[in-house]
Amino acid sequence: MLANLAMLEGESACGFEGPEKRLEVNFKMNDNYPLGLRSIKKEQWQEMCNLARCTIISHSKNDSFDAFVLSESSLFVYPFKVMIKTCGTTTLLECIPKLLEFAEGLELELETVIFSRKNFLFPQAQRAPHSDWKVEVEYLNSWFDGTAYILGPLTQEHWYLYVADYTDENGSLTHQNETTLEIMMHNLNADCAAKFYKKEGQAVNEKFPGVVELIPDQETDEFNFNPCGYSMNGLHLDNYMTIHVTPELHCSYASVETNILLPSYSKFISQSLALFKPGTITLAFTKKKSINATSRNPFDLEISGYLLKHKTFMEVDGNSEVTLCNYESVEFSTSKAKNAVRRQVKTSSAAANSVRAEAPSV
Repeated sequence: MLANLAMLEGESACGFEGPEKRLEVNFKMNDNYPLGLRSIKKEQWQEMCNLARCTIISHSKNDSFDAFVLSESSLFVYPFKVMIKTCGTTTLLECIPKLLEFAEGLELELETVIFSRKNFLFPQAQRAPHSDWKVEVEYLNSWFDGTAYILGPLTQEHWYLYVADYTDENGSLTHQNETTLEIMMHNLNADCAAKFYKKEGQAVNEKFPGVVELIPDQETDEFNFNPCGYSMNGLHLDNYMTIHVTPELHCSYASVETNILLPSYSKFISQSLALFKPGTITLAFTKKKSINATSRNPFDLEISGYLLKHKTFMEVDGNSEVTLCNYESVEFSTSKAKNAVRRQVKTSSAAANSVRAEAPSV
């Protein structure tokens, strides 16, 4: 998110890589250590983040979990669950040994491991083990016994997912009601993106209008980067929300994620989109099969002003169901079609000129 520092650290000259790598590790409850991972000190979490090439810049907490804003995205720590997502050219998977070291010290057993990411804008700029999905899976399999998936069309926006399931035969009760909604947005509206450039005199922790209202009564920890970019962690009871914005128009990206359980996510999605007005959206929704059993998709597949371009539904390890949807705004789709026609006309004109130039003179 901190674009100027990221460039100094070897970020792609093409632009900042907004799409995040996401790692969630759930552990089985251990009554001997009721605080679980929350007993790990901030300095120790920074040691782990060093391996991923990112820095803790802010810390907030409530009775249920700790939330850390990172130089590249966020870290959430529950007693028996960790979720960390990092953007740019961070090496997220390299923090796994340290995380497992923490867990071993607390006698915690694995329940599920979930790693996911959207396809990169600048894959050639990534460091190992994130240089290729096959390499990432090999690295994950060196630590876990999991299954890899690819959802969505490979020729368009798609999503990579790895799941390792260690639940008991009868199913663990520690994380039985987990849901996750991720909204990943590209091609942000220029006026919306401009709002995420730091203004003169603006405080680093100044609140962005409309964010708190996404989940009423949540507490937000917000950070405005210099010269541009924005990160936010929201805390509401035992639910988190996180937002990250890369506003540069040539690589614009924003993400909104929450694990709150709602009867319908349609309003939440609409309000999130209104903040950014993206041209393209990849929406990933993950839930346990036992949740909302009568409704596969607790949100409207039809979104006003957007065209559903692709939908994938899949049952994966860990007794979970995943729905992935790709959307384009009507405006973006129309503009893309016009640009395609212009390119075709230009190519045809160039070919005709080439033929005339090569024709023999009479």
